[in-house]
Amino acid sequence: MAMMGVCLNAICLVSNKEEHVKKLLAVLVAVAFAASIGFAAPKTVSLNGYTFNLTTKKPKDIEIAVIYMNVTVPFAQFIKAGVDAAAKEFGVKAYMTGPTEWGTEPEIQVMENLITKKVDGISVAVLDIPGMTPIIQKALKAGIPVTCNNVDAPESGRLGFVGEDLFLAGAATAKSVVGKMGAKGNVIISSVAIGAIWSRIRQDGVMSVLDKYPNIKIVDIINAEGDEQSAYAALENSFLANKNISGHISLGGTDYLWGRLMENKKIGNASSKAPIYSSGHDLYEEKLLQIKDGWTTTAYGQNPYKQGYEAVKQLYLLLTKGTPPTVIDTGIVEVNQQNADTYLKKIKDGEPVG
Repeated sequence: MAMMGVCLNAICLVSNKEEHVKKLLAVLVAVAFAASIGFAAPKTVSLNGYTFNLTTKKPKDIEIAVIYMNVTVPFAQFIKAGVDAAAKEFGVKAYMTGPTEWGTEPEIQVMENLITKKVDGISVAVLDIPGMTPIIQKALKAGIPVTCNNVDAPESGRLGFVGEDLFLAGAATAKSVVGKMGAKGNVIISSVAIGAIWSRIRQDGVMSVLDKYPNIKIVDIINAEGDEQSAYAALENSFLANKNISGHISLGGTDYLWGRLMENKKIGNASSKAPIYSSGHDLYEEKLLQIKDGWTTTAYGQNPYKQGYEAVKQLYLLLTKGTPPTVIDTGIVEVNQQNADTYLKKIKDGEPVG
């Protein structure tokens, strides 16, 4: 009888185990069914009041356009390098595009063409916030996610931004010049697009510093637009009309031309008896050599390579995973005579410093 009891107990254990397995399988089937009808991975994402479809395309078929305001200027190539690197890393069709002149209408037309083409994502550097806002919103309403790079339009509804703080960058250039020149002197301010929003914000930053010094006089504000030769001529004409200066501040695109002008005329060198202190933006090799040799004073980089790279990455992650874009501050870095060689070496080694 004892042996039979053991056998019966064993049979009960086996029976209970089979019942447990059946129940577990039933639960798993129910979970799988529920997932298939109500808990599937989201196919859309809603941001800023707009809804976007997550793509089912293969990476090589995802098209992301990164717009710069004027693709003919040297600075655009720094951003393009980041765009190209991201395109290669993520295997997507990402590219830089944009107008070949400064102007709101040409940039709007580029956006219109991309909307008509139904690209998967757009990141745009904004020349004119009020002017560009309607076309940004048109793209968003069409289901095309839009972010900003380099210059932001936060009230447009754009989904994210990657770039520097333009106001702080402008203030940094003014502090650099005042730090060398002192609290008294005549200053020229220049830009390749004096009316552009990025130039105006930087100018606000410059004035937040210069307004503290009543003995610093701004003798000219130059709009050095057009090709390089025209921009150089505008700087030269202003200098010839205002030779009694001790400072120059570039809001963008003109600082290396100013250094070239000073070197050509052999005047204003840092080691001379009458130095002309100059500061501006972006880390071109020519400009860094000018800093090293004393023809200009400082330059501030904003990591445009990262701006291009992150612009593509943010849109790729949104389109494929639903990850919302964020605001990324690429910061500012000062290059002066003390560290110019370091950055020249970075350029020589192929590092995109911008």
